[in-house]
Amino acid sequence: MFTGRQSRILEILLNNVQGMTGAKLSEHLGVSSRTIRNEVGEINRIWKEGNLIKASKRKGYFIEEQFADSVREYLLSGGRKQREEDAAGRGWMILGMTLETGRTDVFAVEEELSLSTPAVYKEVTKFQKKMVAGYQYEILQMSADRLWIEGDERKIRQFLFKLVKDETQAGTNMHVFLLRALLYRAFDQDEYEWMVRVIKEYFDSRYIQVSDANLYMVASAVYITMIRNAQNHRVVTLQDAEEIDPEIQELFRYLDENSFELDDGDRQILWGLFHGFKITANPAVEESSGSLSVLVLEDFCSEVMEKYHFDFWQSKDFYDNILIHIEYMMRRMETGYEVKNPILNDIKRQYPYAYEISMLLVPIVYRYKNCYIQDDEISFIAIFVEHFLENVNHKLKTVIISSPRFSINTIMSNWIQSNFHNQLEVTAMIPRHSLEKYLKENQVDLIISMADSIIDPVIATFKIDGIPNHYTQKAMNALIHRIRMNYRFREIIRTYFKKEIIRIYRGKAEFDQVILELSRALKSEDCIHDVNEYVNDVLQREINYPTYMGDWFMIPHPLVTFAKKTAIGVAVLKTPIRMKNKEIQLIFLLAMEKKQNEQIGVLFQLFRHMAGENLSIRSLAAVETEEEFIDVLIRISSSTDIG
Repeated sequence: MFTGRQSRILEILLNNVQGMTGAKLSEHLGVSSRTIRNEVGEINRIWKEGNLIKASKRKGYFIEEQFADSVREYLLSGGRKQREEDAAGRGWMILGMTLETGRTDVFAVEEELSLSTPAVYKEVTKFQKKMVAGYQYEILQMSADRLWIEGDERKIRQFLFKLVKDETQAGTNMHVFLLRALLYRAFDQDEYEWMVRVIKEYFDSRYIQVSDANLYMVASAVYITMIRNAQNHRVVTLQDAEEIDPEIQELFRYLDENSFELDDGDRQILWGLFHGFKITANPAVEESSGSLSVLVLEDFCSEVMEKYHFDFWQSKDFYDNILIHIEYMMRRMETGYEVKNPILNDIKRQYPYAYEISMLLVPIVYRYKNCYIQDDEISFIAIFVEHFLENVNHKLKTVIISSPRFSINTIMSNWIQSNFHNQLEVTAMIPRHSLEKYLKENQVDLIISMADSIIDPVIATFKIDGIPNHYTQKAMNALIHRIRMNYRFREIIRTYFKKEIIRIYRGKAEFDQVILELSRALKSEDCIHDVNEYVNDVLQREINYPTYMGDWFMIPHPLVTFAKKTAIGVAVLKTPIRMKNKEIQLIFLLAMEKKQNEQIGVLFQLFRHMAGENLSIRSLAAVETEEEFIDVLIRISSSTDIG
């Protein structure tokens, strides 16, 4: 609440009930009478109950009796803590004094903070080391009795923004103390609180929900900008700066309308900070996330599936949420405003498995950005992963065919719990003769047996010979991976193959006619914009770049025309269409959005597999209904070893 010197003034006046003149106070504290007047004014401004310190020609300065007990209580409790905070914050105060004009001297610091010359040198040296360790920047320089600020205004503001960002994100509510120190005499509590209200009104009026940390971060950065401008510290505008996001442009327009008067240089610096934090109204994933973020997440999902056998694609909500986080993480890496996580060590200790999975992201980002993610950012990803493991992950429902020996059953149960508790859920341990009835009443993804290798023609069975070991665990992981990939194929097929855009041609048909009819079906499902444009692009592509996959089917798609949403139209040709000496029995007409879609890449792997499998083509060509086509395609994908 009060600085160390202000608390000392209160102590002196509390012990001198008859009052003390400004001259005696200044002599006692070793400062000027003007400093005493300023400090008394600041004490009265901070004290919310009214003027705490009165002044008269006869008594000088004195504390009114009605406030004596309150002041004494403050000094005995909070005052001691405040003095400790002041001692810890002396470096910030020295920096603030120097920032005002860009320079000061040791003697001014001595007078302001009531420190000796050696103490000032010690505080400055300690602060310099702290800034180099935390921010790799020696902003405060000292030579002989001179202190000055190193760096141009752009670098200085970026540094100040990082300071307030770290303090607000830490949630310690100490950012106001930091602002008061950094802005020195220019800081005005009422003015700052007004600015917070104005910016809060902007977010509220647009139904933008921001965290307290982001609200104070925005307000603090804007306030620093206004103060630095008023002190005539201006930023040079860059001509080749990044384009400012529309949402942030709108915030800047609002600030201009409220007489904040930001110039282009101010906006550029502020954009660098705001760009890496979510201060928009629930942005759509497609609009807010860049193609690089999608590539990073897709690689991450693939690595997790390959190494840990968890399917991050199984939940669209989870995928979309972590995609938005990765997008803003990548932005922060680009602008240099990466976040600090105050519970980093707690996450490492409580969620070690989730943290280890999250580490897969490090080499992926390095591959694209040639830089490493900070540990703090990885820990935030670990929170997403932990949520997935606990609340989203679909464990494979597993049945164990019990052994006649109880000890073997115990060993088996403990082994599965120890090695696969995040992947398998053992729903029953039953004898072989009870399995048929159990399967009729319950969903089962995996059967584990110590006797038979094939128990059910559809459900995967894993046979364990003897006591499970490292090789058993490796084989089980491979099977879990295949089961999850099969389920993923099934979901992808059900997403993109709809019976409404599947056509079965029992008589003779022409290629152009088939493409036109499938395009109309896509249009009726609102997948494409314009039928004629789409058809013309597809046919033109086939002339120049045919899309045959093997000798029996084609995957025609436009060269330049993108779809509204991704879908696949299917033509099953009972009478094959002859195209350049090929007997085409199946046509997959692709409608693809412009955005990156890893799932279509997975389907292309399936298509390539089918190109060499005449039996698969015959099975699909033999179907009689649209629903049967989807079921047969799922069966083919289940027997395909991809991924």
